[in-house]
Amino acid sequence: MSFNEFIKQYQALVEQNIEHNLGTSTDNNTLIQSMRYAALNGGKRLRPLLTLAVIETFGKDPKQYLKVANAVELIHTYSLIHDDLPAMDDDDLRRGQPTVHRQYGEDVAILAGDALQATAFEWLINPVLTSLQQVKLVHNLAQAAGAYGMVGGQFADVEATNKPDISVNELAKVHRGKTGVLLAYSFVAGGIITDLSSEVQTELAEFGLAFGLAFQIKDDLLDLKQDDTENKQSYPYLLGIDGAKNKLIKQLKQAQDSLKKIQVATNHETELLNDCLHYFDDMVEN
Repeated sequence: MSFNEFIKQYQALVEQNIEHNLGTSTDNNTLIQSMRYAALNGGKRLRPLLTLAVIETFGKDPKQYLKVANAVELIHTYSLIHDDLPAMDDDDLRRGQPTVHRQYGEDVAILAGDALQATAFEWLINPVLTSLQQVKLVHNLAQAAGAYGMVGGQFADVEATNKPDISVNELAKVHRGKTGVLLAYSFVAGGIITDLSSEVQTELAEFGLAFGLAFQIKDDLLDLKQDDTENKQSYPYLLGIDGAKNKLIKQLKQAQDSLKKIQVATNHETELLNDCLHYFDDMVEN
């Protein structure tokens, strides 16, 4: 099965699971409505799909773990709500719709993000998991989302915003936190659920970090195609288009190296995970 085929099979299920578990559409509660507004406002659902892809690869039924996999999507959604606030990026639109603070007010938006963050950990306390799996997932997601992960990356981004120049290494630090660590968690979560060894989970994290940086470089290159030439905190701006593409190829090579180690350690074919890397083909080939 290709990753595109896997997405077609599971994307709608992921979406339905979020909708089913995140309150009810008839609940006359502005907080619940704002949470649903944010979480159900489109999106590729890449992070839970990556967790489910690992689960599929190592022989468990992904359909049993939809709610668990979606915990990371709630963290991602809460981060977008807070990123859009006037104190941060001050955005009016998200995926073509008014941002949560424009639709419901800043106070409700902050609380909606807070509530989604808490709900994510609630969803990890799930009877389909062993107690040890629950503890490991909660611990890993807390680290990925916190001061040494996503929030740390957001803080580094805030610090870098007013700097006249930023180095490639500083930019990588920002995006490792803002994007890479949650993507790495998504792969590791699948490894925890399928009881892979700690060594293999470490390689899944390395695979995910390389994937995450590649994801950001692709995003920067796509922004460039949309005539966004003002972003000085981007790989094309710092490295040029060819340099950014070379950096992307280097990250994909690192991901492939980690995947080879995973194959050797598990004696297991990993075609679906390898096919995830075709997500970047359009950037590498053009």
